[in-house]
Amino acid sequence: ENIVGKRQSNPSFDITNKIINSIEHINIEWLMTGNGNMLSTATTHILEEKNDTIKENIVQLGNSCPYTTKPFIHTTFPIADSFSKAIEAGNYIEIPIPFISDYDFTLRAHGDSMIKEENPQKSIEDQDIVVCRFWKNRSYIRWGEVYVLSTAEGYIIKKIMPSEKDGCIKCVSFNKKNGYDPYDLPLSEIFDWAIVVGSIRISMW
Repeated sequence: ENIVGKRQSNPSFDITNKIINSIEHINIEWLMTGNGNMLSTATTHILEEKNDTIKENIVQLGNSCPYTTKPFIHTTFPIADSFSKAIEAGNYIEIPIPFISDYDFTLRAHGDSMIKEENPQKSIEDQDIVVCRFWKNRSYIRWGEVYVLSTAEGYIIKKIMPSEKDGCIKCVSFNKKNGYDPYDLPLSEIFDWAIVVGSIRISMW
């Protein structure tokens, strides 16, 4: 409804009253005199309550976040004894990994030996974050799985297969195209084992 109409003069009392009744959230004193807040007291309280509710929901969302932080081992140097002892020594920072919960720690991949052209989703590229779980049962090895092995030369990430040599395992790279041939690694040279359960791609732009 056009309350004011076509008149150009100041609105009458009836017109002003219609305006006031049509706008329930406006402070009448502010409308008539310009003093005070534009919104009525009741409306201000409603908005404050809504803001408090929004803040409360945000806090609850933050508290219910399912992603917990776990150790990220940020060294490329040899990890003596075990991954767990490296963590106990404080050689890590805490970071969260979304959508993966069943793991113990993460570390960074280096090099291109584990790039898998025929199945890029299973590739581990340079600078990827590799998600690992401690592997304590040395009497049982899941052949064909990818492990992180701590050695005197540093940690290596390889698919593990049986070796024809006694006391050894065969370390297999995905990237055979660039000359990464399988090789035998003596079990005695492995400080610790961890099985790879996932990886996070890091792309630099």
